[in-house]
Amino acid sequence: MASNLRGAPELRARLKAIKQTFKPVGRQWADTTAALIKPQVPERTGKGRRSVRRKNASQTRATVAAIYYVGILDKGAKAHDITPRKAKTLAFQAGGRTVFSKRVHKPASRGRRFAIRASQESLRRHPMAETLIQMWNRAA
Repeated sequence: MASNLRGAPELRARLKAIKQTFKPVGRQWADTTAALIKPQVPERTGKGRRSVRRKNASQTRATVAAIYYVGILDKGAKAHDITPRKAKTLAFQAGGRTVFSKRVHKPASRGRRFAIRASQESLRRHPMAETLIQMWNRAA
C-alpha cells in the first residue's frame, strides 16, 4: 500500500531506528556492569571473578552471567542443614583437625548486593536517551 504522506520513508526509518536502539546500549551496559562487578567478587581462587561476563545482548534484553556461587554471594543464603548424600558422614577440616559429622548446620549469610549496585551505576553511565536521539537523527 503506497502512502501519500510526505516524509513517510523517513518516518519509517526513524521508527525502525528506535526499535534497534537497545542492542548497542544494552551491550555497553552489560560490559560495564560486568567490569564493575569483577573487583567486588571475593577472590579465593579467582574462578568467580573470571566467570563474570556479558552473556548476551539482544533487541530486548542484556544479560550478565557468572558461575552459580557468585549469585549466592550476591543475594545471600538462608540457614540450612547439610547432610551427606552418598556417604554416612561428612568429613572436613576445621581448626587444623579433621572433623566427622552426620549433619552440619550452615548459618544464614547476608548478601553483598554488588550486582544491583554495579548495574545501577552502569545505567547511570550509559543513559539510553542520548543514543536514542542520535539514532533518530541519523535515520532520516
